[in-house]
Amino acid sequence: MSEQKRILEMIEKGQITASEAMDLLNALNAAEAENEINAIAVHNPLKSNYKYLKIKVTSDNNTVNVNVNIPIRFLRAIGGIAGKLTTMIPKDARREMESKGVDISNIDFVEIIDDLLSGTLDDPSIVDIDAWDEEHNTTVKVKIYAE
Repeated sequence: MSEQKRILEMIEKGQITASEAMDLLNALNAAEAENEINAIAVHNPLKSNYKYLKIKVTSDNNTVNVNVNIPIRFLRAIGGIAGKLTTMIPKDARREMESKGVDISNIDFVEIIDDLLSGTLDDPSIVDIDAWDEEHNTTVKVKIYAE
């Protein structure tokens, strides 16, 4: 019997709530995605020389300064949820970004992660945005790149 069917039967018997079932299904899907990524990695070992995915947000007047370094190895673990990354950003933040000309809905995070892991990324610069922040009267720069 499949794990999904077993979870559905547990709901039917009243052993777990729908919310608990969703948590179990999400965990199961994440585990399956990680197993799939690991299987791909065994057949196609990591060729990339990149160690980190870096995200930097800066401004001319230093009102914003963010530095995030994500180990490339960690991307294997989040590979299964990469396609859902844009949905994790709050709607009001996405609307504000879009109003300033930043549309992240067209970014294919799954493809970028695959290219990073396989070593086939042509250009380590993934995102390079300069946007004017009217409120703070400065240019905000967002850079996402592999290093």
